[in-house]
Order: sequence, then C-alpha cells, then structure tokens
Amino acid sequence: MTGFKRNVSSKINYLLEHFPVVVILGVRQAGKTTLVKSIRPDWKYYDLEKPSDYGAVSYHPEFLFQQYPEHVIFDEAKFFPICHLA
Repeated sequence: MTGFKRNVSSKINYLLEHFPVVVILGVRQAGKTTLVKSIRPDWKYYDLEKPSDYGAVSYHPEFLFQQYPEHVIFDEAKFFPICHLA
C-alpha cells in the first residue's frame, strides 16, 4: 500500500502545483482525510461535519477567504448553497 500512497501523493502534489483547486473523491473510510493531512499538514483544515468549522465557513465565506486566500482544506464538503454570496 505504500507504493500506492506514494503514487497518489505525487499526483496530488503535481495537481496542486498546476491548479488552484483539487478535489479528492472516493468511497467512505478510504483514507482521503488521512492522505490530505499527510500531504499538506501545515494547511488550514476545516471539517465541515464539525459544527464549529461549518459555522465558521458558512457564516461569512468572504471573510474566510480573505483570511486564507490559499492553502485551505475543506473536508466532508457535500453541498453549500452559494446564492447568498452575490
């Protein structure tokens, strides 16, 4: 499994160098959270299933992105209506 993790990590690192956003999708309990935390342990991390993190992100997203314009991980992001941002 180490070779697989190293291969996936190198691909994600490549994508992060070339794109502003990378989405990691997969089945439950596959290790997505562990993977992203190991690749970028110094990035700001929000778990959107945690009420305090969801509240911080959803209350004022513009302020959040002013504080952290890059290097942010949103975990457990499922649906967030952005119509109120306009």
